[in-house]
Amino acid sequence: MTTRVQDYISESARRFPDRTAVTCRNASLSYQKLDAFGNSFARFLIRQGAVRGRFVPFFMPKGIPAIQALVSILKAGCAYVPIDVASPAARLESILDSLQTDLIVTDRASAERLRDLLPEREGLTVIDIEAFNPSSEDDGPLDDPTLSIDLAYVLFTSGSTGVPKGVMIPHQAIIDYIDWCVDFYGIDERDHVSNHAPLYFDNSTFDLYTAFKAGATLHLVPDELNSVLPRLIRWIDDEGITVFFCVPSVLTLFIRSRRLKAGQFSRLRHLICAGEALPPEAVRYMMQHYPHIQYTNMYGPTEITVDCSYHVIREVPAEDALRIPIGKARPNMELFVRDDEGRLSQQPGAQGELLVRGLSVSYGYLGDAEKTAASFIQNPLNPLFHDPLYCTGDRVEIDGNGDCHFLGRADDQIKYLGYRIELGEIESRILSLDGVEECVVVFDDGEGGARPPEIGALVSLEGRDIAGLQEQLKAVLPAYMIPTRLRLHSGEFPRTPNGKYDRKRIRPQVFSGD
Repeated sequence: MTTRVQDYISESARRFPDRTAVTCRNASLSYQKLDAFGNSFARFLIRQGAVRGRFVPFFMPKGIPAIQALVSILKAGCAYVPIDVASPAARLESILDSLQTDLIVTDRASAERLRDLLPEREGLTVIDIEAFNPSSEDDGPLDDPTLSIDLAYVLFTSGSTGVPKGVMIPHQAIIDYIDWCVDFYGIDERDHVSNHAPLYFDNSTFDLYTAFKAGATLHLVPDELNSVLPRLIRWIDDEGITVFFCVPSVLTLFIRSRRLKAGQFSRLRHLICAGEALPPEAVRYMMQHYPHIQYTNMYGPTEITVDCSYHVIREVPAEDALRIPIGKARPNMELFVRDDEGRLSQQPGAQGELLVRGLSVSYGYLGDAEKTAASFIQNPLNPLFHDPLYCTGDRVEIDGNGDCHFLGRADDQIKYLGYRIELGEIESRILSLDGVEECVVVFDDGEGGARPPEIGALVSLEGRDIAGLQEQLKAVLPAYMIPTRLRLHSGEFPRTPNGKYDRKRIRPQVFSGD
């Protein structure tokens, strides 16, 4: 019985020692070598002070060293924390403060960037994984006391106050999800699983651990391919990818590139989308041109360990289809709709906020009991034992077949390019800049795929221009959170009768015109 996710690697190393575990560009690593390196580097981390249950972040681009770091941290009995190397200093500092850690794993180039970003941070031991020389004396199995209820990773999502929120995920939550995924999609050692998502994005959990459990080969998508989509299309064919998991916007961009041709994706068995609304027209195009692929729409926020529902798309969507269902709960998960009166329902026609129950619900937010209590509530239908329901903030409707349909956000949290973002975090960062008097950030979802979605901001400035503001935003926000439209405004901002910003009136001001 598997109780820890690192056991996936060890078991596959036993069954398939010489099979390629992970490959990226022209480099690869077998299961035996990945397992042995993980054991050696884990022992090294322990000698550096990594104790059971500690948070150990890694700060490096996606590549084989990042996978080695992740595996090693787990084998040391610690929880790993992937950090985007493009993070501005303020976000990086906030994450490290939340973790209260004095260890961080990097590669050689990232260590230099880290020093440039945090030149005055004291007490942080930076470990260059590329400088480590593994010893055969250290590559045997470790005495690992980790339990299934211990944390495996913490992923930081956007926070409405400008402070990122660390979502705590235990081993048992990942195993509950991955074991079902491998069985449902029929993934085995013959498969080639892509990893398109960044490692700090929860979709990567599917990619990594379905491959490691099945003994399949994990193919890391090089970051540079994401900006050259025709090359990514060709890469899927050249690598013989059989399972491709992506956010729907990637699918839309494939189609808009006009580089899709008959006969492509010949080995692709599963195309799985999650992370944002899936446009019916994109699915229609793909199913008509590549009918041999099974298309699945999955849904789930980071707080429930990647996905809690799924919908296999068995028929080409009709021309007038408005939405693709996010489907029904996967095994060992349960979905409820909380209506505007606060009642829980699972009946067709119910509409309201989606609440999720099950083993894969996370432990909450690191170091933030108040936000955890607000988002993870005791199941009101069960007063007998601890039974948390995660309040997603997403509004859904249950159709006559019992499938859920995503209607939109109940608050100002958005899903953009696969990322979950609080508009309030962007506002707080912009307002922190000199010369910014007022700022309201709004989102245009592109009308379900009719045009690219955009983040925009209406700002009032004193003594500076938009170009200067745009440049300064690069220092305080990740690239995917920087508004694509910035509009200057003078005078009073539109407000509702109760004094709040009137976002319905602000949105067209920001997005109308060029």
